[in-house]
Amino acid sequence: MPEILYSSSPISTILSAIALLLTFLIPYMLGQKVRIKQFPKPIYQLLLICVHWNTGSLIGNMFFSGPNIGIGAKITFGLQAIAWVQLGNAIYHICEQNLTIKRSNFWRLLNAIGGASAIAVTVIFCIKPSIITDFSVFGMRPFHKYPFFISYSILFFLFVFPETMLSLYKMLRSSMQTSDKDAAQIRFYMVASFIFFVVISFFMDFLIPISFSFNVDGHFPVFLQWHQYSTVILTILCCQYFTSISFKNKSSHWLLKNLEAQLSDSTIHFLPDGKIVDSNPAAQLLFKKSESEMNLCRIQDLIPDIKYDIEIREETKDVVINDERHTFFISLFKVRVTLTTYMWMILLSDQSNSLIYRQRIESYNKQFADYKQDLIRYQDRLDSSEKKFKEQNNLSLALINALPFQFWSKNEQGVYMTQNITDIKHRGNQIQTTDNSDKISSYEKQARELGIPSIYTSYEDEDHNEISEEEANNRIHNHKTIFIYRNQFIPIIANQQPYKIIGLKQDLTEQRRLERERDLLREQKNIHSRLEELGTMCGAFAHDYKNILGSQIGFSELAQEILVSIPEDAVPKKEYEKLGKVNSFIGEATKAANRAKDSLNEMLNALREKTTTAPETMVFSPFLIIEDVVKKLQLTLPSNIHISTEIVDPDLKISGLPAALDRILTNLANNAIFAMKSTGGTLTFRLERETLKNTLVLPFSDAIEKGTYAKFTIADTGTGMDSGTLERIFSPFFTTKAPGEGLGLGLSSALRLLKEGKAHFTVQTTLGEGTKFNLYWDIANDQPENASCPPS
Repeated sequence: MPEILYSSSPISTILSAIALLLTFLIPYMLGQKVRIKQFPKPIYQLLLICVHWNTGSLIGNMFFSGPNIGIGAKITFGLQAIAWVQLGNAIYHICEQNLTIKRSNFWRLLNAIGGASAIAVTVIFCIKPSIITDFSVFGMRPFHKYPFFISYSILFFLFVFPETMLSLYKMLRSSMQTSDKDAAQIRFYMVASFIFFVVISFFMDFLIPISFSFNVDGHFPVFLQWHQYSTVILTILCCQYFTSISFKNKSSHWLLKNLEAQLSDSTIHFLPDGKIVDSNPAAQLLFKKSESEMNLCRIQDLIPDIKYDIEIREETKDVVINDERHTFFISLFKVRVTLTTYMWMILLSDQSNSLIYRQRIESYNKQFADYKQDLIRYQDRLDSSEKKFKEQNNLSLALINALPFQFWSKNEQGVYMTQNITDIKHRGNQIQTTDNSDKISSYEKQARELGIPSIYTSYEDEDHNEISEEEANNRIHNHKTIFIYRNQFIPIIANQQPYKIIGLKQDLTEQRRLERERDLLREQKNIHSRLEELGTMCGAFAHDYKNILGSQIGFSELAQEILVSIPEDAVPKKEYEKLGKVNSFIGEATKAANRAKDSLNEMLNALREKTTTAPETMVFSPFLIIEDVVKKLQLTLPSNIHISTEIVDPDLKISGLPAALDRILTNLANNAIFAMKSTGGTLTFRLERETLKNTLVLPFSDAIEKGTYAKFTIADTGTGMDSGTLERIFSPFFTTKAPGEGLGLGLSSALRLLKEGKAHFTVQTTLGEGTKFNLYWDIANDQPENASCPPS
């Protein structure tokens, strides 16, 4: 076996010793005496890996170096492998913690498998290495020449390399997506440093040994030697990264920023070269500059001859700002930001302003004495004002009673103090009474207890019981009586809570009815206008597209004739099977083109107002149409959506047009797929016989008479619809899709085809759970002489 596990070179031994020493000195390199166990768990784990790895390398170089690999070298090397095989997991754990990603048990399991694999390989090398060296695949023995390098390289690329690459990807993506420029810069530098050392180590430990056939200048390379040293550097970088981002993420930084914002003294943060990076509002006001203008200055521009040569400095200094002389008590502090960087903070206490404030207080005391004399004169005026107030109060009561809406007020204890005539007519006289706590709405409590005015719209039935908006829409659709009111609660802010409140209740029933009629007329006008424009455009489009479809059908039929004419023995069997699939695909395209041509002919006849006899209906098995629709949908179906057709009765037959049923099912299915596009889900098709013993009446659809029907069900588990959307889904040009994704004609077209086929439908939907359409089609009499099936 032409390999060595440990080098006899003194340089390798010295480097391992230096790496081990650096690992223990990392806490002191951070500028603060921090114990290793005080680091976050993943960094502590990375430090232990470095200690374990470098200690094993140092022992191996000192006692087990050379080409003769004994049992001691194998055991020591295996113990090192148990350490470095956890390297990728430790790096990814650091990435998870700093990006606040929830820890997954999968990585713990992978880490355990990696350690177990390293132990297993080491035990095999110690007990019976021939198991690995004699292992053969297709007559080749890949581990025979370099068993240690290949075996442990496999462990490295299975348990270290993928997690390291994933960590780099997530850190890089986070640095590009975050809005915090400082955090983005730190993460980008971290990723760049990681990539540099990983690439160098990979080049030195894998590419060079392999390219030189494991003989570099007459020496055998040592496995993962450069990775060993790079791991120590990466550990230092991780510690630096931890100390860098902790200052940005900890609540102390947020607290410091808020405290500085509240200070009347000025605070300025600047870099060692004097460039200002941050300032509080007091500093911006003092120097009469905005935050962006302050960041363009240097500290020497604002305070000449400032000295910051020691970590803490305090002095009194006169500074001229905008031609005004100020005396400042200056406190200067040196603040460490990261492992290698720091900045300065200066605190300016304006001593001259303190004297001015004291002078102003004395002046205010004199003014207060004058105000007391004025108060006596104001009291006389107050007496006369009370008389005017009583007159105005009577006038206010008259105005309140003249209001066309309900008005009332309550005092701090919730007792009615005022009611106008309109409110008394609706609710009776409530003055000097209180409401039950369960009848007081949350909006009124919010105004009374928090002092926040609130407005909301309420819906009431004919008995004036409050109902939900959803129920109100259903009652409007069923032509039942409802009342709509706008309720407003206005607090009268006083010194303490609870507050007095004023209540207003305005009847909006007639106004909303007129608005609804106006919107309906406007929508109908818009639909008619767009239909007229669409008819003009569709006429030209249908004429041209009919010619294109004719060419497509012709060429598809020619392609099928050529494919059919190819003898089976002329091509290999697998290729002939592929030609068969191509032939079936072309056949499907031909059928789709023929259906499109028929639809275009119907469109042209309708646009030309050509009176033609209605297409002859036929008796067919609808399950074939369902199979055809499912087959088409699966060609473009997103991966997160599944189709279920578990209950489809193949014996049911209906009378109608297969093409119409195909269009109905396709339109409904496409809408269902759109509703599940982002969340995924299941699209369900069902076909079964159902007998209605009573007339079925449901909102948003016509009543269905009792009888036996072929019931189609198209259900999805998407976003569902509210009542407002459900009420308009069959209106032409109404769509919830983004511009460019739909015209809003699919469901209106499906409704028209259902009516032409004398079929019925119901729709049931729940927000967040999905929508279900049920189509009820009359079952045709099974008459063999008239029965036929559409082509599959």
